[in-house]
Amino acid sequence: MITTVIEQPRFKWIDLVYPSPAELQQVADLYGIHRTSIQDCLQPDHLPKFEKIGEVAFLIARAYDEKEAEAGINSIRGLTRKLAIFWGMNFLITVHRVDQPYLTTLKEKWQGAQEMSEKKIFHLLSELLQAVIESYEKPLAAAELMLEEFENKIFLRKKSVLSFQALYILRRKASVYQRMIHLLKDVLLKLDIAVEHLTPFFQSLREDTERMQFVADQLSDNVNHLLTLHLSLQSQKTNEIMRVLTVFSVFFMPITFIVGVYGMNFQWMPELELWYGYPAVWLFMIGVTVGLYGWFRSRGFFK
Repeated sequence: MITTVIEQPRFKWIDLVYPSPAELQQVADLYGIHRTSIQDCLQPDHLPKFEKIGEVAFLIARAYDEKEAEAGINSIRGLTRKLAIFWGMNFLITVHRVDQPYLTTLKEKWQGAQEMSEKKIFHLLSELLQAVIESYEKPLAAAELMLEEFENKIFLRKKSVLSFQALYILRRKASVYQRMIHLLKDVLLKLDIAVEHLTPFFQSLREDTERMQFVADQLSDNVNHLLTLHLSLQSQKTNEIMRVLTVFSVFFMPITFIVGVYGMNFQWMPELELWYGYPAVWLFMIGVTVGLYGWFRSRGFFK
């Protein structure tokens, strides 16, 4: 679907939602967009990038997609949606597969705008990128809350079971957020170099991106540390169980040996005729058990 958001004699903003290759090529021929940029635009998995070919600049950004994320998907394609932007002196073209709330809001805001100068074009571009960056704010906050819940389950020993799968999914999501924000920051740096005279428009955007980058990096590090810690604690619990089982086996091995010897069915066993043989064997087994307990305790095994 092709929609003209802004239409002026000297400027147009054209929005394409899930266009066919023919529709995209038609717009590309009209505004002189290079075929390699069109190929990149058609790839749904393409990562954020910026390039300028001739008079046409091309930018790909990926915004967080709430609808897809609710389905439990944790890949780049599942958590984010690509937004391709082409612009020149007299046009701006946005291409995306699904209409997103932030785009709908911006289209309503800019519809009917008057006299789009170069500064206004970059103002519009900065608002588009600002909306993309801000789309990661809610998922990052939600991930931090989830991380705090996981920490409480581990350190406060709550009865609810902490799933390795849930922690791993959080790690995957944190990694996606971190990677997308880092790539968006790289895009902004290249954009600053390309339009150095208009960098003040992107000052606030750079600051927000750096803030989001710090949060995403910290989240990713904390999730990795928590996952490592959880694995270590599980290993420690296993070691404790094995230690208890080892203690039981060490206590019962000599007793089992003694019982096994006197359980042999030989005709001549001198100890069987002793009057105090039975209680003597019991006393000996108890003595062995007490001796082993004292030895383990002296070694600090029960601390």
